[in-house]
Amino acid sequence: MRDAQALVGCWELVSYTLTTADGSVLYPMGESPRGLLVYGGAGELSVHLMQPGAEPPPADSLPAGITPDLALSYGCYSSYFGRYEVDEQRKEVTHFVQGASVLSWAGAVFPRAYQLDHHQLTLTAEANAQGYAPALRWQRTG
Repeated sequence: MRDAQALVGCWELVSYTLTTADGSVLYPMGESPRGLLVYGGAGELSVHLMQPGAEPPPADSLPAGITPDLALSYGCYSSYFGRYEVDEQRKEVTHFVQGASVLSWAGAVFPRAYQLDHHQLTLTAEANAQGYAPALRWQRTG
């Protein structure tokens, strides 16, 4: 089976880490994140990441008009949808973001190196401007 076909389906998040330039590992959604990645057969995709069990910040620490629930959602939930393309030669899947919970991501292009190992998928990317290199490990569902 070709990689492009093998990616199609639903994937549950196992781990999400950011590695810093000095080799430190950060857990942006906690050490037990939840998430779902869906690659559709016609090139569509949807990604959802969250940090379960996070507590909202105190209301008196927030700017006017921002509720604790809104601050918690912004800090502990991330999602986007769009299209994807697979380059099997380069072992790369590129996400073309159409809409996202972070509004500035709309129109972004996220290239990801991929590694398929049976029912596991690992997506990695080059370090971003802040020097963080993400790695997300997914397990096929169903």
